[in-house]
Amino acid sequence: MSSPDPTITNVADTALWVATYRAIESERPDALFRDPLAGVLAGERGRKIAEKISYMKFMAWLMVVRTVAIDKLIERAIAEGIDTVVNLGAGLDTRPYRMDLPPSLRWIEIDFPQMIQYKTDKLKGEVPRCRLDHIGADLSDLPLRRKLFERIGSEARKALVLTEGVIAYMSASEAESLSRDLFAVPSLQYWIQDYRQGGFRQMTSSRLRRSLKDSPFKFDVEDSLAFFGKQGWTIFEKRLAADEADRIGRPFPFIFPWSLILMALPKKAFEKFRNAAGYVMYAKAAVA
Repeated sequence: MSSPDPTITNVADTALWVATYRAIESERPDALFRDPLAGVLAGERGRKIAEKISYMKFMAWLMVVRTVAIDKLIERAIAEGIDTVVNLGAGLDTRPYRMDLPPSLRWIEIDFPQMIQYKTDKLKGEVPRCRLDHIGADLSDLPLRRKLFERIGSEARKALVLTEGVIAYMSASEAESLSRDLFAVPSLQYWIQDYRQGGFRQMTSSRLRRSLKDSPFKFDVEDSLAFFGKQGWTIFEKRLAADEADRIGRPFPFIFPWSLILMALPKKAFEKFRNAAGYVMYAKAAVA
């Protein structure tokens, strides 16, 4: 039997890639979270993709920090009284199974039908910790998307939208359209996303861009936080990746030669780099 193809050919493949890092973290004796289902979902192909992608140590660090930070933002939203989570481009996320969630919470996962089918097949028999619904849909179909948002909005009192790892693959115009559609639904009150000031595309190494050539980063907005603010969203809570790494005791890994270059940067340039990446929960002005 031939070994799995380690090439990323579409966005769905990145879900296998990301799940692999959660599986690797879960195997550590000092793991910051336990995700026993991540390895089941990633499979051998996910491992092969991760091994082939450049800067594996950095990507593992980044995905773990992102996972922990977004977990905390979700907990904050729950404390604020949300009754629904809408996970757009959910991929192989397993939070409904691994997080300590209120049983009454409704969690809705939306992704391409083939991704939803793959995931539900793999997790058949597993019991989520809250109410979990799956919707197979192509969110680039604008009439369908708006109809879905309207229906979900009518069923929720206070909802959180999650787009972890999604915005990077959207153009600025696509992201703006999504933002406006979400903002138009009154009960969709909070929105969590990861961000990178300066744009994902420009600040990604050429080696990583080559690995992702069939599923490239497109979001190239210089000031991501201000970009979504223009559509009415207010920053409710923001967590810098660097601060989060310090908080959890998981420092940036040494990667030659980039770590040496960072050490040599002038203070102002270093601070700009340090402040570039993070995780944000937006809110509508009425609840911020």
